[in-house]
Amino acid sequence: MPDRSVSVIIPTYNRLSFLRETLRALSEQSYPSALIEVVVVDDCSHDETPAFIEGLDTPFKLVSVRHATNKGRAAARNTAIRKASGDLVLFVDDDMRSKPDLIAQHVAFQESHGESMVIGSALQAPELGLSTVYAYLDRMGVHKLRPGSRAPARYFVTNNSSVPRKALLDVGLFNESFTNYGFEDTEIAFRLEDSLGLATWYCGEAVAYHLHGQSLDDILGKREEAVAALRALLRIHPERASELSIDLLMPPAESDSLSLRSKKLLIFLATNRLGYLLVRAAANAVHLGRLSVPALTYLIACRYRRALTL
Repeated sequence: MPDRSVSVIIPTYNRLSFLRETLRALSEQSYPSALIEVVVVDDCSHDETPAFIEGLDTPFKLVSVRHATNKGRAAARNTAIRKASGDLVLFVDDDMRSKPDLIAQHVAFQESHGESMVIGSALQAPELGLSTVYAYLDRMGVHKLRPGSRAPARYFVTNNSSVPRKALLDVGLFNESFTNYGFEDTEIAFRLEDSLGLATWYCGEAVAYHLHGQSLDDILGKREEAVAALRALLRIHPERASELSIDLLMPPAESDSLSLRSKKLLIFLATNRLGYLLVRAAANAVHLGRLSVPALTYLIACRYRRALTL
């Protein structure tokens, strides 16, 4: 019989339509309910989220906290971690529908791999249909790897992942200066790896489905919005710029080697406006299938390069 307690952490902000389904799916987990607590941090929603949570009856222990002001995802997760009591923290976004064995798969993988960061499969919900964007999202990050593989820490995301709670506390929790969209999960993953030596693994059997539909404009807009957080990440972890392939998109610097300058010039020439418009038109017009990854990677690189050189 399993005996590891699990705290599922869900930050939420004005996502009640998705949060309902996220919590319903967690109510149907095969893992013993007595070992599950779900900590929902309402980051000052102004929809009906507070009333919904207050009236909810769940088979697991439900812990609810509401921020008086909107503080961002990093602060919301920190609030939840401090309130949590489980040995293992499972991060789930408020728009994810878990398969019934999600928690059991995370616990089993953690048990067999020791202290680790474990990333599950976050796939697009089948009812969203097919598109270039969804094909890209289902193939990015850890989905490039074989299930069970060791993964780079840069792939760590908090829509479906688990970490021992003690490790999160030991490393000092999320950096709350990350108030803009993005990269707060990458930043803590780098610290967990560098300070505590935690490995990152891909558990392909731990599946949750992303319920929130996204357009190409949504994806590209989010990446541009994340540039402020990306700059902050690079200030804290400058040695990771090459690993993130961001060094090639940065403006030329006096310290650049001749090789790096040449690569930057090639990237500059390749990410031109005409190329961007042509690839974007193709991505919007047809379902590109396996070409979705190079197409979206190119478009995102164009948007990052433009934003980083402003």
